[in-house]
Amino acid sequence: MRGQTLTSAVLVMCLLVSSCTSFKVVQISDNITSDIHEGDSVKIVTKDGRDVEFKVVSVTSEGVTGDNQQVIRFSDVAKLEKAEVSVLKTAGLTGGIVLGLVGLLIIIALGAAVADLSSGPG
Repeated sequence: MRGQTLTSAVLVMCLLVSSCTSFKVVQISDNITSDIHEGDSVKIVTKDGRDVEFKVVSVTSEGVTGDNQQVIRFSDVAKLEKAEVSVLKTAGLTGGIVLGLVGLLIIIALGAAVADLSSGPG
């Protein structure tokens, strides 16, 4: 039983520290440098149809540089999306998993209690 408890605890901890992300469209404007920052994960579709995805290493008023050393000028961007943590999705996933685990533990406890009662004094 202790092994199951430890496994459950590790699973819950992993799920609690993970998060759900969504990509949100960022408008290309004069203040783009306030919306995109070093460390952000971005998806870019260029005007010539290329799809690029990377983690941002640097941002200037002219463009963005990714961890793959690729530089994309903002003037060449047709669509720019930035990964953002979705608090609702993360909370919903975490809450659902916790409720599921609690339900599972209740079922296991009830099953053990029924087994004890049916074995009777022996």
